[in-house]
Amino acid sequence: MRTATATYHAPEGDSKVAVMGGVTFPDGEPVEINDKEHSHLMNKLPGNPHFEVEMGEDEPVKRGPGRPRKEPEQEPKEPAPV
Repeated sequence: MRTATATYHAPEGDSKVAVMGGVTFPDGEPVEINDKEHSHLMNKLPGNPHFEVEMGEDEPVKRGPGRPRKEPEQEPKEPAPV
């Protein structure tokens, strides 16, 4: 999952809070976003002159335990000679 920090810089005389894509950006305060929940913003905000965006590192997606591994079948062992 890719993450980013977006900071809104309000133009003079404009609102001190911007709401985009359901995310509230207070003026001057960094807000964490990610491509899982905010993919539209991850692509749009870097081109917006009122936002400073710092892209984070791609983080591996954490998955649940899943199914147990199936051990390869082994050939039956022959009885030891007596």
